[in-house]
Amino acid sequence: MYDIRRLILLRDLSERATMTAVSELHGITTSAVSQQLRILEDEVGTVLTRREGRVLRLTYAGRVLVDHTSRIIAALEEAESAVAATAEQVTGVLTLATFRTAQTRLALPAAARLMAEYPGLKVRVVDLMPVESVPAVRRQEVDLAITYAYSFGTKDLPLGLTSEFLYSDPLVLLAPTGLREQARRHGLAAVRDADWIAARDGAPSIASVMFACREAGFAPRIQHRSGSFTAMAEMVAHGLGVAIVPEMSVSDEHRSLVACPIVDSTRRIGVTYRQASAERPAVAAAIRTLRTVAMPRQLAS
Repeated sequence: MYDIRRLILLRDLSERATMTAVSELHGITTSAVSQQLRILEDEVGTVLTRREGRVLRLTYAGRVLVDHTSRIIAALEEAESAVAATAEQVTGVLTLATFRTAQTRLALPAAARLMAEYPGLKVRVVDLMPVESVPAVRRQEVDLAITYAYSFGTKDLPLGLTSEFLYSDPLVLLAPTGLREQARRHGLAAVRDADWIAARDGAPSIASVMFACREAGFAPRIQHRSGSFTAMAEMVAHGLGVAIVPEMSVSDEHRSLVACPIVDSTRRIGVTYRQASAERPAVAAAIRTLRTVAMPRQLAS
């Protein structure tokens, strides 16, 4: 019978492509990773990897084994969850990943409720963007992740993961005083000649700006860049330009900057978790609590 720990090393190698990355992930030396994978090849009786430049690629046999490994790990977690569900109390450690704008409005209230309701449960909150948190859920580094997806784009989840919708977070235009009333009357077309504030190229939110402006018939003249929605709002407040941001990111201080909603553009906020962990009491409790915390926003959206 194959050693599950060696199978996990092979799976992680398929995702990370280098021994160094796998060794850093598991906190062991690269030589130890290499040795364990050689032993696995001896157990299997065939070559599982081949080198292509600086990275290792899996052979067909290696890919087949990794596919089965994912199902084996899911089956083991289902068994652990089923056994845990027989306990009378919700205990242990639950790790919840969240992106920054959902932290204060969703993750922290949910964590506080969970710990108050279940004194034996410890909740860890970690700051991760969905591009990082979804793989972390799959690798069992975190239990759940608060994630988002823009309404104009869809992305399939990795095998074994599921996502439950919580509420819609509309996108809004922030504009300085001189442009705000025009935008309220005429929408985005009124600010087509304005300077724009946006994230760096490649950031998820930049796609929302480009999509909305394209739908309005123009390309934005991006003059300022920031990775923080709060910083963007500050730039707008100082008259540097206009910006499109999620409504949830707008603080009370900057609420007056909102000119208008962006038609048919939202972020769908959800909670992503492993299907195999759904029966685990702590995970089930966290999902219920997130639904409760999200309910007022769901009703308002």
